[in-house]
Amino acid sequence: MGGASGYNTKFRDFGIPTVGIIVLLAIGNYTHSSGWNIASYIITFGLMFASQTTYFKKKGAEGKWWNWFLVGLANGVALIPYGIIHGQVWEAIIRTLILAIGITIWSEINDDVVWEEMGRGILIILTLGLFFRRKNGEKTDK
Repeated sequence: MGGASGYNTKFRDFGIPTVGIIVLLAIGNYTHSSGWNIASYIITFGLMFASQTTYFKKKGAEGKWWNWFLVGLANGVALIPYGIIHGQVWEAIIRTLILAIGITIWSEINDDVVWEEMGRGILIILTLGLFFRRKNGEKTDK
């Protein structure tokens, strides 16, 4: 997909942040009426986009486990400002750890580039469920 041979990486770079924002809105994190609510989505989109544009390695070099760890870490860290704004810092930290470890393992065990890309994207989106709120606008830590 995204960066696999024959595919445009911008599909992944724009696609994952777009789907991510849609998921965050769908699970109910649009409760603040201040400008920070809108800003949180703009910041999140930008950081998610940036996290999709690198594998932390030289072009043409084989990805090592630490490259995948940094990819997962970057994808997780992209939502820490969002977690701060929405009062879900622990969820953001837990998601960062899950992605750093999960993407490392997934990328190391998969040789098929398309499956590897799809699996990372699915993991990135599925872990957004950690930001789900029980009732309209209530934090999950109450």
